Amino acid sequence: MSTLNVSDVNAAKVSISSGGLKLSSHNGSGNYPSAETGLMIYDSSAGGAKLYTGSQWANVGGGSLDSGDRSGRSGSPSPSTFRYNTQDGQHEYYFKNDHSNQAENLWVPMGGRQLVAFEERSDNWSSTDIKWGPGDNKTGGYYTSYEIVMNFYEQDSGNGEYYFRLIDANGNVDTNGGRYFYMGSGWHANDGRPRDASGTGGRSYVNFTTLNGSYELQSNGESSYVAHIFLANTPNNSTANYWSFYFHGAGGTEQAGGEYHGGGVWRGASQKNGTGYPLGGIRIYNNQGQRSISAGCNFACSVYANMPSTRDYPLTGNYINY
Repeated sequence: MSTLNVSDVNAAKVSISSGGLKLSSHNGSGNYPSAETGLMIYDSSAGGAKLYTGSQWANVGGGSLDSGDRSGRSGSPSPSTFRYNTQDGQHEYYFKNDHSNQAENLWVPMGGRQLVAFEERSDNWSSTDIKWGPGDNKTGGYYTSYEIVMNFYEQDSGNGEYYFRLIDANGNVDTNGGRYFYMGSGWHANDGRPRDASGTGGRSYVNFTTLNGSYELQSNGESSYVAHIFLANTPNNSTANYWSFYFHGAGGTEQAGGEYHGGGVWRGASQKNGTGYPLGGIRIYNNQGQRSISAGCNFACSVYANMPSTRDYPLTGNYINY
């Protein structure tokens, strides 16, 4: 007899002399059979065997992580559940919130922080666009709080300045006047304190270095600048189209060295599918052209999301439509 078709086989010992043992195949954790302690299956999505330990499905030997969109998440996850979310483009785990006074349990990026975009340049550039999520017509990258970290080599000549404009949910750079409202000030090695403000009429850009010629950026073949920009929005059904931001940077200036910081609000966000105003990216400018180099880079930028995906907020996730 070559084939035996039965529901269950009970034996003290099963020996297989050739051919191997073929497990039942299931595409992702959302399609697993009813769990029984000691049950072993094959997950075709993760590319490996799974064993139910009595409390969770554990990996057996090699294989890759369980992966799939949000609908493929386990129906009974634990804090040790780790997977790759193909829809949002993030490695994620189930956060039970056991160590605070809050009760919301939710799926979050590993470490609570997700690298969304990265760019590196070495040419003589004057502006560069970094897009993610809706700004680049992608399914992932939808977050409501971002940290942008930038490292700059110097520009081609002195009196250097850096600016930014933001990219809306349709992928458009907002160049309109009266949309960016902010204040900035600095403190330099000569104890000088330059400051600048958009005024209540707003501007069409944000300068995150000073516009004061005595304190602008230095160009001497050795100079550099580092800057952080933080942006956040609270999505809800009461318009909420403002994105707040603050920035902080430091480096070589016309007064040897100094720092510059400030913050404000952008009022140019566009709605996505009738719910929420997600951010689609950022355009970085320099006024003198970045000094090109033959090896290495003259600019590096990482964009991080530092909150869960907007879709996974316990309240907001039920409101937004993207």
